[in-house]
Amino acid sequence: MATFSTDKMNLMEAYRRAGYENPEVLLGELMQQNDLLRTAAVAPANKGFYNETLRAIQLGEGKVTRINGGIPDISSKTDKVSDPVISFEGASYVDIRIFDGVDDLDAVRNSEDAMNLAGFSNSWNKLLLEGTPKDAAGYTGIMARRNKASNPNVKDFGGSANLSSAYIIEWGNTGTRLLYAKHSTPGISSVDMGRVKVDAQDGSGKYWAFERDYKIMFGLSVRTENSLWRIANIDTESTDASKLLSMIIKIKNKLPSRGRTGFMYCNTDVKSLIEILTLDKASNVRTVEIENYGPVTQFLQLPIMTMDAIGSEETKVS
Repeated sequence: MATFSTDKMNLMEAYRRAGYENPEVLLGELMQQNDLLRTAAVAPANKGFYNETLRAIQLGEGKVTRINGGIPDISSKTDKVSDPVISFEGASYVDIRIFDGVDDLDAVRNSEDAMNLAGFSNSWNKLLLEGTPKDAAGYTGIMARRNKASNPNVKDFGGSANLSSAYIIEWGNTGTRLLYAKHSTPGISSVDMGRVKVDAQDGSGKYWAFERDYKIMFGLSVRTENSLWRIANIDTESTDASKLLSMIIKIKNKLPSRGRTGFMYCNTDVKSLIEILTLDKASNVRTVEIENYGPVTQFLQLPIMTMDAIGSEETKVS
């Protein structure tokens, strides 16, 4: 995945970007790299900045009845799960002095903002995956929800080095959803604050800058526990990909809709292990064209998507 610097832009960098005419190209490429955002189901939270979900922990039952006999109650048991919607924000500042002698101020400013937004998006992806209530205002990330081998929705692949994970998620109203605050903008919103005076980082005083503020209001709701699975401890150097596919089949068939709206997310190392099986014509791994996505690796009907926030040197899940 491309790495973008979010350091303050200097004068030479401004001149280098003076001919940059289409910031949407960079942002478009950034979204193309973010498979999770392109595939996740998104819904407004039902309690403003919180989402409350009733989750069944025991289903009621009917019984055979007799004439003149009573009709039994169907009594189910539920628990209430509350997930917060939190705000992830950042301000992009561009020193107005760098525009001296630059013909196209907008092109240079858009270029810098696009670079800053790339860094902003990458850091948000990491929080979405790894965030814990302690460091993310009550939000619990995907990894933190599946962080123990004893969790029934975590499968231990048994590796001890070069470790990575894969997540199989079924999106939808009865599965897993990303949340946003009702009446807010889903996804990334931006506000142009115009020219502002800000403090210099070295404490030498103030300077004038153009400011754009970026914000994502988001949360995560898992209504059905079997809609979110993690395959942990995958050794990216020596894993038997065929055995990995066998485990994926077992998980797919435990998803609420048996994988009909499911996706698997992994990093490029794990994805490469699986794609090598496309060389075997007898394999059920295929590269298929999906509308609005282009070529996608697919195992049976389960698309394999890239999530680069997943590392290849993870701590062993035990």
